[in-house]
Amino acid sequence: MGELAVLLAALAVGLACRIIPAQLPYVFPFVFNPLEFLGCWLVALWYWRGLRRAPVRPSRLRQAFFLAGLAGIYFVLQTHFEYVSQHMFFLNRVQAVTLGMAAPFGIAIGWMGEVLALGAPGWVVRAAAAAWARLRWLSHPVPATLIFLTSTDLWLIPPVHFAAMLNPRLYAVMNISCLLGGLLFWLMVLDPRPKPPARFGYLTRAATGFLVMFPQIAVSAYIALSTVDLYPFYTLCGRLIPSISATNDQMLGGLIQWIPPGMMNTAALVIGLNSLRLAEAEADKHFVPPPGAKIYEAKWTGR
Repeated sequence: MGELAVLLAALAVGLACRIIPAQLPYVFPFVFNPLEFLGCWLVALWYWRGLRRAPVRPSRLRQAFFLAGLAGIYFVLQTHFEYVSQHMFFLNRVQAVTLGMAAPFGIAIGWMGEVLALGAPGWVVRAAAAAWARLRWLSHPVPATLIFLTSTDLWLIPPVHFAAMLNPRLYAVMNISCLLGGLLFWLMVLDPRPKPPARFGYLTRAATGFLVMFPQIAVSAYIALSTVDLYPFYTLCGRLIPSISATNDQMLGGLIQWIPPGMMNTAALVIGLNSLRLAEAEADKHFVPPPGAKIYEAKWTGR
């Protein structure tokens, strides 16, 4: 019944966006995309249902991070924010950073896989498991990092960005690729489990999440410090805030692409090291020294 209600809601919202677009409030889609709309609301439904069925629920903090990430995706893609993001470069970077960094970061901390599996229909779980079995190799740090950087930086090449902003289909591909690249990367980096069952150790994942910051800084600094109008699309279509010049718009966009992601990369390093500390503390609880064994030095945590 829940899935049917979401489908009917999507139909109603789609019709409203087609028939009376000017009368709809800000929280309604600027351009209705059924895949984005259904994706957000069905995942929210399955998460809510999974929480009700879960024998042990994730902490309130993890729930809050997951729901905030999902809400961020919906806000930048299926509200009127999408309109303003197409008329200011720095607001477009807010959209891109939300899709590629902030929202996947929150969803990864929420670690929602088990809860969603409990709430989603069986055929969805089986299809997702079959797809992941074929794509699991992408979660290695090297391909995950390359995909993450490509899905972010490819669209910042000025001619590519210009073409994407003019072509609705390419624009949708740009946004979805940013989201999928971010999810693949951060779900690998912020996996809270030890190795095994995780494929890689805490230090490998923490280092990956931190080191990816440096190529991002190089690209963002170039944009922020450039004195040339790299993205003339926003001049041609008309800036929403005319008092902000092209170079200032670029400077703000570069800083948004630079500083918040850098903070999240540093946070990923701290989270990874703290997860390692907690894993060692848990292992110590079950460690029984062999007879006659002596401990000569403390671990890196200082205990």
